[in-house]
Amino acid sequence: MNSVNYKYLLLIWLISNTLLSATIVKYVASVGIMDNPNQRSSHTFPIPKGGGIGIISAFLTANISFIYLFNQHYSLSIIGLLSIITFISLFSWLDDIKQWSALSKLAIQFIASVSVCIFVFPASFLENHLYLLPFFIIWLVYITNAYNFMDGLNGLAAGVAAICCLFIYFYSTNLENKIFALSLLTGLLGFLPFNFPKAEIFMGDVGSQACGLILASFAIIPLGTAINSDFVTLISQNVIIFFLLFGFIFDVTFTLIRRIINKEPYLQAHRSHLYQMAHRSHISPILITFIECLFCIWGGFLFYIFPLTSLQNIELACSLLILPQLIWTLFILYKTQSLNIKKW
Repeated sequence: MNSVNYKYLLLIWLISNTLLSATIVKYVASVGIMDNPNQRSSHTFPIPKGGGIGIISAFLTANISFIYLFNQHYSLSIIGLLSIITFISLFSWLDDIKQWSALSKLAIQFIASVSVCIFVFPASFLENHLYLLPFFIIWLVYITNAYNFMDGLNGLAAGVAAICCLFIYFYSTNLENKIFALSLLTGLLGFLPFNFPKAEIFMGDVGSQACGLILASFAIIPLGTAINSDFVTLISQNVIIFFLLFGFIFDVTFTLIRRIINKEPYLQAHRSHLYQMAHRSHISPILITFIECLFCIWGGFLFYIFPLTSLQNIELACSLLILPQLIWTLFILYKTQSLNIKKW
């Protein structure tokens, strides 16, 4: 296939999968399960949820059709990852309907995360680097949870995920990551017009948990396909998703630590994440989403201009990564105090 035909076929592939996502999202919005406001919600009236069905359906279809159209090899890791994402999506959709406990979600996330590691890493890697497995599992579970927690404002989770996919596609040297990034992007582009700036539908757990697991996997997948490379160098080259999602990671970690210190039930739904406090402080949800997207872009920019090849670069990149989060946190603290919002 020559380059011109390849580009046209790729464009058709992108558009068709985006339209597939939009069609499914629109249908689910018309018949979907309603998300009734609760103590965690930022909305005040019922809105359909389950838009993530369109995102993940397009993601799975895009992956399978890409492999077929562009003569890619069906590797065991790809089949395994797609199966795991299907599994967690089905569970999360049932959770959207039945509202299972937080511990049930955590157990499924743990099973899915362990399965990702089993499929991604060959047996020889697991035998020689078994001590690293708990860190990878914690990373996958934490990001999956964090993404679920941060899915609370119009366009927030989907917008940040779309930016992550673009950065991963252009910066990653791993083919599986590139395919996954483009495939997820088609699903997100089909969903976003129904969720931002006005929400006709939410992605629900079926979207946020699956997206979180996919994004977290971007840091894991390259490690399993290049195990003979220098491991430290390999990790430093593939932590871009940490930089991109640092705004979410900081928000969730800050909130978790604060709730533990205050002896508040951290598994219980609440509205005390930084982005939620910003919204409760009368900051426009569109502006909050825009700021969080800028944090994501900033993380990608820092990763690009400061290669993590020296201690000096690592220190500088991390300092510049944390600084905007500290400023944002102090600003929200000021806003909540000035408005006398005592209940976090």
